[in-house]
Amino acid sequence: MNEPMAGELRRKLPYAWQPFFGRFGQLTAVQFQTIPIVLAGRSAVVSSPTASGKTEAVVAPIAERCVSERLSGTSVIYIVPTRALANDTLHRIQGPLQDMGLLCDVKHGDRPYISKKLPPDFLITTPESLDSLLCRKHRSLHSVNTVIVDEIHMVDNTIRGDQLRVLLKRLHHLTDQRNIVSYLLSATLSDPAAVASRYISDFDTISVEGNREIVYYPVESYRKLHEIARQKKWRKILVFCNYRASAERVAAKLSELWHPYPVVVHHGSLARGLREEAESVMREVQAALCVSTATLEVGIDIGNIDAIVFAEVPWSMASLLQRLGRGNRREDRICVVDATETEKERGILETMIKLAKTGTLFEEVYKPDLSVAAQQALSIAFQHLTGIDMEMLIELMSPLTNAAQALAIVTHLTEKGFLEETRGQLFPSSSLLDMADRGKIHSNISDRETFKVIDVQSGKEIGQVGVVDEVFVLGRRAWKVVSTTASTIKVKGFRGKASAANFRRHFGNAAFSHLLPRDIATLVG
Repeated sequence: MNEPMAGELRRKLPYAWQPFFGRFGQLTAVQFQTIPIVLAGRSAVVSSPTASGKTEAVVAPIAERCVSERLSGTSVIYIVPTRALANDTLHRIQGPLQDMGLLCDVKHGDRPYISKKLPPDFLITTPESLDSLLCRKHRSLHSVNTVIVDEIHMVDNTIRGDQLRVLLKRLHHLTDQRNIVSYLLSATLSDPAAVASRYISDFDTISVEGNREIVYYPVESYRKLHEIARQKKWRKILVFCNYRASAERVAAKLSELWHPYPVVVHHGSLARGLREEAESVMREVQAALCVSTATLEVGIDIGNIDAIVFAEVPWSMASLLQRLGRGNRREDRICVVDATETEKERGILETMIKLAKTGTLFEEVYKPDLSVAAQQALSIAFQHLTGIDMEMLIELMSPLTNAAQALAIVTHLTEKGFLEETRGQLFPSSSLLDMADRGKIHSNISDRETFKVIDVQSGKEIGQVGVVDEVFVLGRRAWKVVSTTASTIKVKGFRGKASAANFRRHFGNAAFSHLLPRDIATLVG
């Protein structure tokens, strides 16, 4: 990019330039395109490869506006799909924001509290926690003027994406700021404009291509993987599995080959401390291997990765591209190893890799899940304890339903005893209030029946499992059950052979699907 243009952008970022870009030699292509649009206060969807600087392209000019316009209170809501990415995003942007005199914090299930006395200028959260904030602490959101949604591809066309569509509508209504600017970020969107139109209107589309060379290594065994890693002098390797049990099993096999170098495992059933410990190992040690599920598919900082290994075929092309994007982020090529177990899997993965080399993505047909409308109707009613009129409730549900569908859903919820109508106003019933007290109205994801696993020696939580075996592997260690209660398993270390823990996966409808009227439920099904 030309120097005069860089100089002009630098002059427009007197407060943000040094904290965000001072350590880099130059701006990236996506930053040159995005920064002027953000400074102008226009909404946008930004699609560019991983590690291209999308986050800084949006956050830096937003922070510049916060400082120059002397905004107070929480101005920016930064929405991410996972708690781990929320923590990593905080680690990434908190320092530069502090250098500008701005506060940044996170709010999610692991970190549920934010300061009342010193509200953050930037608040990083998940869709479910934003739902909780709208219901329980909506006054803290009245000053919001900007929304960032990162890794939008991970929630779009899912029940969480549908929930987010209504949450953004509610946020606009709450703040009474029809001009809230929004930014959607992703590295893997087949049609950025089509995706963005489901969440925002009147936006710019920024799409930057930049496919790196993919070097493909098919192997017939993990021992062959180890040989190639030694030949190529790969020091940091990230192995992807689809299932938590697979991750535990593969990590156990690889640890035998990689000794004395550390092998860590990372998945959603591990306790937060163990996940963060695995991330720390990958960042700080010189040579290590991590076996992960999709929890490390997004841009959590685990250092530079020399090679990406697929132990199982990814769920989709978008998932494949996200996982590829974690590799060799400082180079123009990605080293990819196919370590799938069958000839059929290798054929599928090889085809996907060929498509990845061309940048091909398949567009999915979008269909809203109306069970989210039922969940959101209850959440909205709980937010408005003093009552909300039917017309307004239907309007807030409009991103997912037409007026007739919304009326049918609300009427059904009233008949079921979750809502009460008095003089044209709808109120939460006692049964709905009981659900809210138990925190059961902010997510449409069905609960899994799991046990919390506690190490008796340290007293620390290791993670969660489903069906209990006498001995099992969790967090790459073998454990033996000492005692079991209705919700907790106490264990001690075990020396001997053990299989991966049984992680009960829930297959079935969304949590609120049973609250849809029969005709709408039939239509959805």
